Amino acid sequence: MSWVRDAPPMAFRAAPGAVYLVGTAASPVGDDQISLQVTVERGARLTLRSVASTIAWASTGSSFSIEVRVEEGGTLDWRLQPLVASGGCDFSQRAHVSLAPGARLRWAEEIVLGRYGEGPGRLDLRLDVDVDGRPLLRHGLEVGPAAPGWDGPAMLGASRAVGLVLTAGDGEHASGAAAGTGWAAMPLDGPGALVQAVAQDLPGLRQALAWAADGRAQPS
Repeated sequence: MSWVRDAPPMAFRAAPGAVYLVGTAASPVGDDQISLQVTVERGARLTLRSVASTIAWASTGSSFSIEVRVEEGGTLDWRLQPLVASGGCDFSQRAHVSLAPGARLRWAEEIVLGRYGEGPGRLDLRLDVDVDGRPLLRHGLEVGPAAPGWDGPAMLGASRAVGLVLTAGDGEHASGAAAGTGWAAMPLDGPGALVQAVAQDLPGLRQALAWAADGRAQPS
């Protein structure tokens, strides 16, 4: 059984195999403050998707707050379409996921920095994940004019797509760390595993994430 309450600019739509997040208005824009709460109850499984990319439009400090709780024996598979940081955005996103003992999580993010021919505005992302009340992951990314050096060689360089895939919780057995061109995979003590990748564009990012998830080097 499920309970859904939504309001513009978002709506939930159930479909075979997944629940889809649907944008019902152009957002985030201006000073929009959006919040989303998701609870996966004991023993339940939720696959959450979206029907289209989210564009962070020109704004004066918009934000998106995500609060997720997965109860004992529950499973969440979260993979939305990419977030696109437009040139005029000033956008922050804060996601906090809490896993109970015996819960499982797969969390994927894809970020595109700017639309065609433009650089990104200010983007500030944060993902915090706890397992049984203990920290598993604290992950942040800042790009744009307020983050000096974000496009330097020590960070993203010329890459304009960045993403991650996190698996965590009951039954997760991570292999050892591995790295290749534009990607890295690492075990987490929780248990869990994190793969991250950067690329020039979205197709390249998805390919790099796939290689990172497999823990293999790119073919020559």
